[in-house]
Amino acid sequence: MSTAHTQQTVAVFDPTVLAADAEQILLETDEEMIQATADGYVYYPYRVFGFHLRAKALIDEFEERVYCGIDLCNDKEMFIDQQPTLTERTVTEDALVPPAPEIEDPKQTARHYILELARKELRVGSPPELTVIEDQRVYRPFHLVECQTASGTFLTYIVDGVRGDFHRVYID
Repeated sequence: MSTAHTQQTVAVFDPTVLAADAEQILLETDEEMIQATADGYVYYPYRVFGFHLRAKALIDEFEERVYCGIDLCNDKEMFIDQQPTLTERTVTEDALVPPAPEIEDPKQTARHYILELARKELRVGSPPELTVIEDQRVYRPFHLVECQTASGTFLTYIVDGVRGDFHRVYID
């Protein structure tokens, strides 16, 4: 009996690292790696907020659109220096990493983070005005890559499809 995989269309950070690049990145990290095979994606959840920021420093006035991503698994902030390029993808739901249920208010986390950055970077005396103009769930694509070592050991890695960073996945 076959099971149907439920599909969902989601917004994804535009991937810049191809599967072949992800494999090569891992092969170049260790001379004991003899084979790397990318086997699809896993998608990691973020909430991305766009803010209109207006602040007054001693002599200057600052007005700009700024972006912040909140990692929905660890409630960590990520400054995004320009409007992210997004792609719509239809993926199976089992490829989506579920967000942590205890993360209650990512908008407030993003707001605090951007306000703190503005205070530090702009050295403003009064609180900046911050208005949410965008709020979207976005997934970051990670290549799943199975690697084989010279000793015959198989290891699984995820390679960031945007930046190329990699992390070992420990499976019991």
